[in-house]
Amino acid sequence: MSSLEELNAILGLDGATNKVVEWSPMHLHLCEVTDWVEDNLKNFPDYETYLRSFTEQGLALTGISDGEIYCMFGVYEFWHGMAEAWMLPSKHLNRKTIVFHRAALRFFEYIAEAKALRRLQITVNAANVHADRWARRCYFEREGLMRRYGPDGNDYWMYSRLF
Repeated sequence: MSSLEELNAILGLDGATNKVVEWSPMHLHLCEVTDWVEDNLKNFPDYETYLRSFTEQGLALTGISDGEIYCMFGVYEFWHGMAEAWMLPSKHLNRKTIVFHRAALRFFEYIAEAKALRRLQITVNAANVHADRWARRCYFEREGLMRRYGPDGNDYWMYSRLF
């Protein structure tokens, strides 16, 4: 894997104003997360512990611009060639949509090559129209509905990109 300096360059970030840093549990408390993430925090007992274990097993990063956290994201590899990506966005991510969307597209390509992935998947709350649209803009294909899947009992869409 690349260093953070190299990764910022790969993602097209300047490493100063716009950058990714290693994720820290503290970022979860410093970020004004969306209502969707807030609901997960309320509906998923000990979500922070779950997130910590997920991030310790994989790659976890935080997207920062002008000193403000805009998103936390990463990838967890289930087995060789297959991984799941996740993201916890800030309420203010729309202020930096273009910067972080372009970085996300580069990140998916980078991680697929670096980890020799055949499949990268994500899950999206079926009621979250913005996340659903973003998944498709990142070239993920909808595979099916996972009924009552989420910690809130809501339906989720399974998306994948094949490489």
